[in-house]
Amino acid sequence: MEAVLSREQRPWVVLLDPGCFAAWSGAAGVAKVENVAVEAPPTRTTVTGVQAPKADEQTIRPDAKLLFVTGAGWTKKQADGAVHGAEAEALILGFLRATKSSLGGSKSLVDASGEGEAVLGFMTHLNQIGQTGSTPRHRKGLSTCCHGEEPHVVGWRFVNERRAINLDANCGWARGKADVLYVADAFEVMHHVNRLLGA
Repeated sequence: MEAVLSREQRPWVVLLDPGCFAAWSGAAGVAKVENVAVEAPPTRTTVTGVQAPKADEQTIRPDAKLLFVTGAGWTKKQADGAVHGAEAEALILGFLRATKSSLGGSKSLVDASGEGEAVLGFMTHLNQIGQTGSTPRHRKGLSTCCHGEEPHVVGWRFVNERRAINLDANCGWARGKADVLYVADAFEVMHHVNRLLGA
């Protein structure tokens, strides 16, 4: 339905529900197409260019073969008593670029920014996997620095092959939630894996 109004006062358009009146039975009308020249009003906005991230900076890839999930352990103090946020970012992004994996995160990691803790700059709530996050469907999943507790693991229910890297041999992944658990330092493991991928 189209209404053309020319009154200066506030116009009213009445819409009628089908069936209220008999259908039109007169001659068909002829529509005329009219070009209307429109002059845009002046704007104060100036477009100076467009900046967009490169396609390989995308971290959420639903079609990827591997889901790489990071936990809050990446932003905690390491064996030397210091936080290595920049190193963690470099390791994770290096792995994602080399494998074209999809990035996921635990709730504790994506919530860390709101608690004033160290964060990974590329991690957002869109990456969250679990009960209050997404439920991805990748064939394989690798969890790092994450405890594997039920609210997080419930998001893995469609991931067929599950592996985890954690320093705690008694974490949730070790209780039947992962096919393989590597009890190791994720920083060391990912350094080695990235070296192999770069070779």
